[in-house]
Formats: sequence, C-alpha cells, structure tokens
Amino acid sequence: MRIPFLSRPRTPISNRRRQRRLEPHGDSYARIDGRDHPIRNWSEDGLLVSPYAGGLVAGQRATLSIVISDWHDPDGALRIDGLAVTVLRIDRYGLAVRFRRLERYKSAALKLHYARKHRSPT
Repeated sequence: MRIPFLSRPRTPISNRRRQRRLEPHGDSYARIDGRDHPIRNWSEDGLLVSPYAGGLVAGQRATLSIVISDWHDPDGALRIDGLAVTVLRIDRYGLAVRFRRLERYKSAALKLHYARKHRSPT
C-alpha cells in the first residue's frame, strides 16, 4: 500500500539568509547568563548557539558576550562584550539570535572579522 503524503519527494528548503554563515573551527562561545555555550555558526547579523539549555525565550531581548576564535588563526580572536540581541528562535538546532543596535565600533569589528573569514578559503 502506498501512502501518498509520505511518498512525496522532499523539496529543498530555500536559503533565505542575507549572508553566508561561517562555522568557527576553534574554541568559540557565547556567554549567556554566566554560562558558556558553543557557537555553531555566525554572520554579521547574528549567530546560532548549540546546544543551548537556558531561560531565554523567543522574542526576548538579552545581552551576551562572544568570543570567536579559530585554530592557528593569524587574525586572532574576536572578543565583544555587551552585545544586545533579540532571540529569534529556540529549537532542536539551538538558540538563534540577531544582533540589534550595535555600537559603531562593535559593528565595525564584526564586519571586519566577517570579511576576513568570508574571504579566506577555510
């Protein structure tokens, strides 16, 4: 017996992101409420923290600190404290946040670090 709704091919999910997400290859983490959570991927707009077990909920505004570092990276680690974020979702993939109202120097540091990593082959 063939069940029509289970036998349909899966259609690919379109990528609606504005920017390519970069995966850190090192000890990169986000400090949320005094606990460190590993960063799964990031861009100039936000990041995905996985796994996440905490008290934040979707739509909530929060403040966190990030450290993005790669092994053998000549650029060094990016450390930013006091990032204002909005929680987009919490699901099986982790905690997705978008940066909001960044100070000019924090935004410039993120954009510069992203441009260096986006351009590099690794």
